[in-house]
Amino acid sequence: MFNSIRVSRLIEVAAVTVVGAVLFLGVSSPLKAEPMENEALVTFDRPVEVPGKVLPPGNYMFKSLGNNELVQVFSADGKQLFATVVVIPEDRPAADANIDCFVQLNKTRADAPQEVEGFFLPGRLTGFQFVYPVASTHRHRG
Repeated sequence: MFNSIRVSRLIEVAAVTVVGAVLFLGVSSPLKAEPMENEALVTFDRPVEVPGKVLPPGNYMFKSLGNNELVQVFSADGKQLFATVVVIPEDRPAADANIDCFVQLNKTRADAPQEVEGFFLPGRLTGFQFVYPVASTHRHRG
């Protein structure tokens, strides 16, 4: 009788351990960082503008969020967030299909920074078009 109680207790402990390990592994997997395929390092040799922010020349990390409706712009080391930008899907231009990652810039006035128009990650045929606020056409009469 003593041996059967000890064996059933060992089985119970083993079962609890296995269930605990499965739960631990199941809970820990969503906590992993997003794969590198959702981000890219970009270098600008002159100031550029993203909606709401002018970025000085330098290196930046562009990272798409899982919903593909937002792109975040960080410092190259990922420690400082400069902007979170609303985006809409945009097809990659056929001429640029073989380029790993690139940023489309929109021509602006000579005295203004170029606007980042689109962002394309490596291996994707669809990229992200940045959404800028519509300029107000209403003028105050004085």
